[in-house]
Amino acid sequence: MRNIFSLGKKMSAAMLLAGSAAALASSGAHAHERVSIDLLTTGFGTGSYVMGTALEEVSKKNHEWLRINATETPGFIFNLRTISEKPETRENTIIGTGAGVVGLATTGHQPFKKKYDDTPLLIANYYIGAYWLATINPDIKTVDDLEGKKIALGRAAQINWAVQTAAVVEEGYGLADKVDIQYVGTEDAIAALLDGNVDAAIVGGYYDPLNENITLSPQTTEFMASGRNITFLSMGEEQIEKTVESGVNMLSLHIEKNSIQDIDYDLNVIADTVSWAASPDFPEDLAYETTKLIINNINAFAKFHALGKLMSPKGLVYGWDEGDIHPGALKAYKEAGIL
Repeated sequence: MRNIFSLGKKMSAAMLLAGSAAALASSGAHAHERVSIDLLTTGFGTGSYVMGTALEEVSKKNHEWLRINATETPGFIFNLRTISEKPETRENTIIGTGAGVVGLATTGHQPFKKKYDDTPLLIANYYIGAYWLATINPDIKTVDDLEGKKIALGRAAQINWAVQTAAVVEEGYGLADKVDIQYVGTEDAIAALLDGNVDAAIVGGYYDPLNENITLSPQTTEFMASGRNITFLSMGEEQIEKTVESGVNMLSLHIEKNSIQDIDYDLNVIADTVSWAASPDFPEDLAYETTKLIINNINAFAKFHALGKLMSPKGLVYGWDEGDIHPGALKAYKEAGIL
């Protein structure tokens, strides 16, 4: 009995060890080493900074091994230059950018001083911006009427709130050297208009391609509440197309009347994507995992910022050709039926 019992103990121990080894082997086969990705956002407190930190939190809570680490930066121009000029960043960095910024880098248009090859490819849009000019001067009905007038825009380095709009006025309408463009910042631009220091100012909002509506930016909402007689100036589809041909990339967006409260006329405005993108050298599997993470948790972004409420599967790829989407991201979009 003693020998049989001893043999049984040995067999049980052997079976236990074998089972443990099998379990460890199985676990090891499915385990994945944690991977950290840097995300270059924009300045602290901006919408892009908050959305970047939102993506970081989403990765921590919803992915087993992928970790995205958001970092404050001076802005989109800095971000693109970083991954273009520092090869060591290309395989582990995602940047905040947009189709407009990428287009300017490709052509070497200001504020870039040279053409950049291998510009970043789309991972996902997190919102689509819309931009146009406004006036409180009843004699100004169109952009053509701004000849000889003063226009207040955002800061000179702001692509959407300054560079693209100035290009449409100067190139699309042929008003270069015929207008006085002042780069003062988005809030200061509206203040200057209300104070009578300029004749027109930049305004804008955020476009929801799913519901096809516009949510006005905070400063534009305050401007609308000023009680002044406001006229929004259509930027002109043909003029935008002409500007694109000159090397300044953007989209043309038609807004039907009454889509914006108290605006009972159609508008054509500048639109641009605000996006996460990565170098063509960024690993395809990481681009796939990041994009799939965003798709599967798209509703979570609304908890972090009002811009997150505008995110939709359709909006993630809005404004980009398939050839400008990272191959890993493209795979995720096709699997999800978005493309």
